[in-house]
Amino acid sequence: MSIDGKTKILEAARTIIIEHGIQGATIRGIAEQAGVSTGAIYHYYSSKEAILYDVMDEGLSEIKRIATVSLEDELQNIIQEIFEGMQERFKKDAENRLQFYLAHEAMLGNEELQHKFKEKYEDWINRLEAIFVQAYNARKGPLTKAVATWTMAGIDGMVLQILLHTDTVDLTHVNQVLEFLLNEGFSHFFKVIHKTPDK
Repeated sequence: MSIDGKTKILEAARTIIIEHGIQGATIRGIAEQAGVSTGAIYHYYSSKEAILYDVMDEGLSEIKRIATVSLEDELQNIIQEIFEGMQERFKKDAENRLQFYLAHEAMLGNEELQHKFKEKYEDWINRLEAIFVQAYNARKGPLTKAVATWTMAGIDGMVLQILLHTDTVDLTHVNQVLEFLLNEGFSHFFKVIHKTPDK
């Protein structure tokens, strides 16, 4: 099967998830939707979870895109890219549900997913650290990486609250705080951190 065939599998899985939910996404159903045999799917994927992971991974690419833009852009453009990227992330209901479904499977002991998530979070956090270094003149090191880790945890936590419809605060106010963090908060925070030696 060609790359186009693999793309068809992912598109089929995405369609089924939207129409029938994660539990409705079976290998047989994905194969039928893609117009391929189940054997063709197993040529590329070892399990349903591996397919779902790639669907999620493709959908949650904002940080990768932002990091690429930030290497060449001015601070205000970087901030705007980050802000817009987070707005897109908050709206990606299907991909966000997939992330938490797959994270649950990983926590239950799926070692393949545990490994994929470990690699994914390392990539996301390294990219965030690179953004902080570029945008805020942060010093690369364990404290800056820790800020990136906390930031990633905050994004995940906000996405989870949106999925759970907690409605503890209006998203407009969440976005106001995000704008403050991007425009002033992180800049000030890194100045404070730079006064503390890395351990």
